[in-house]
Amino acid sequence: MSVLLSRHATLETVGVEARSGVDGEGAPNYAASVDIKSRVTRSEKVVLNEEGTEVRTVLNVWTPSTSDTLPGRKARLTFGGEKFIVVDLKDVKGLDATAEHRRVRCRRE
Repeated sequence: MSVLLSRHATLETVGVEARSGVDGEGAPNYAASVDIKSRVTRSEKVVLNEEGTEVRTVLNVWTPSTSDTLPGRKARLTFGGEKFIVVDLKDVKGLDATAEHRRVRCRRE
């Protein structure tokens, strides 16, 4: 596990709902929520989404790559009673080129 995840902060519970599609009106559908342990920070950053549009993110989540469930693009996360949507993700590798953790940035739903 990376130093970032093990030393700096306790791991907190985050609910992850994978996006499973859209309904007839274009609203997103999500799978059942799965709880995972992750490092969570709140900070604002403007990032580009998949369409190239600037989006203001407010939540950063780092999940160990050994977790059974990793948040994917457009997944819905629940933390602190609030809902967030993943707009940016990065799989971070260690010096030995193996995956250590996934970092996601989220906007409010």
